[in-house]
Amino acid sequence: MKASKRCFWVLLCLSLVCSIWAQTQEKMPRLGRHLSPGHQIANRLSKAERRAQPGSYLAPAIAFDKSKTWDFGVYPGGTMAELQSINDFGVAMGWGDVPIEGGTETRMIGIPLFGFKAGQWFESGVSIGEDDSGDAGGISNTTIIVGNIMDSNGWPEAYAWTPGHAGFRLGKYADDDGSIAISINHSGTFIVGNSGKLLPDGTMRVTPLVWASKAIWKDGRPTLSWEMHALPTGGWEKPGAVFDGITLNFWGGWGVNDLGQIAGDGWSYDPVLDEWWEIAVVWTPVRGGKEWKVQRLPAAADPQYTEALAINDLGEITGDVWGWAGNFQGALPALWKKNPRNEKSWSLKVLPTTSGLSYGWSVAWGINELGDVVGGSTDENWIGKATRWNTHDLHFVKSLDFPGDTSLSSGVNNLGIAVGSYQNIVSYDDDGSPIFGPSQAVAVRFR
Repeated sequence: MKASKRCFWVLLCLSLVCSIWAQTQEKMPRLGRHLSPGHQIANRLSKAERRAQPGSYLAPAIAFDKSKTWDFGVYPGGTMAELQSINDFGVAMGWGDVPIEGGTETRMIGIPLFGFKAGQWFESGVSIGEDDSGDAGGISNTTIIVGNIMDSNGWPEAYAWTPGHAGFRLGKYADDDGSIAISINHSGTFIVGNSGKLLPDGTMRVTPLVWASKAIWKDGRPTLSWEMHALPTGGWEKPGAVFDGITLNFWGGWGVNDLGQIAGDGWSYDPVLDEWWEIAVVWTPVRGGKEWKVQRLPAAADPQYTEALAINDLGEITGDVWGWAGNFQGALPALWKKNPRNEKSWSLKVLPTTSGLSYGWSVAWGINELGDVVGGSTDENWIGKATRWNTHDLHFVKSLDFPGDTSLSSGVNNLGIAVGSYQNIVSYDDDGSPIFGPSQAVAVRFR
């Protein structure tokens, strides 16, 4: 189980190279934001330039009582929904299937928690297709939403839009096949993600990207445009540079703050051995924000692999450390901070889990400027529950009051509202393992 934003490129590459590998991947457990094995949705390639449709679709269940829980369910006419990000004005975005003529298709969706349109769903009007990149996405305080759509070549392409307006493509790096926008900062000035290309030998190269906003004057009016920059990988992409015999050929930026600092990682996957290798990094802007320098974040002795997923404006980074050898089997939530005596170096703190067991999968997915951290932590049966931590009290850990039998929180704003999804157990397989129903969108205010 790994973060599905990274798994997407691996799975896409494998499916294009050999259908046998694709069948193998379907049997693998999925980690990261998706809580269950891949759902099958009858998606169709929609008209990419269609205008976004701000809907008047009321969520079926919205609670504004003392529980401080918004149980949004799914987009009307759909079967599943997940929320990924929420801005400081209480507008959340995510993805889910929406009805179209003859079926449904997966699109970016959103919903305001407050105001006269509270509880009214809206959607992007464009398909993200049948792929594993649906959990890519974020929303800024300026209500720019980023993610991806499905291009006519069958690959995803990074995409940005605002409710009620036509969206625009962010493009791909060089002659790559596809790209994904993962996150956007509060002020809406930086977008991060990656871009991938299938190489002739059947392998894949994935390049980390940042799009920087730029105002262009046209007809006397400023127009927002985006400059694409490929992020450096510090030579760690070379064969054997980090792990003996391993090439870290997949890279991505997962979180970006208003200073232009970017958290992300480089990784490799071997489908034959079914093994991963990964390092967490941080990119810092230099030369007035025109270039970035990369630093490797510290790793634990055990587990040895690291994953950086989010960064706040204080430069605090969250993610996880993970591995399958040694004293701990699985992943532990992680926090990286700059050392107070040396601003150029970082320290690693491993956060507690709710179970306290020597195995499990606990990941810190999001962080706000108040030091609230959200994610998920599994119990003794590897069933995850939405969880929060705090950077000011490294011993604090508590399950969020999400409904459902399993849940995950992917984002949190400065109002102390966490968003994510939950699922209920619908049956059990022959081995007694639970089978979960579709994901449903939820938000919880804990402050």
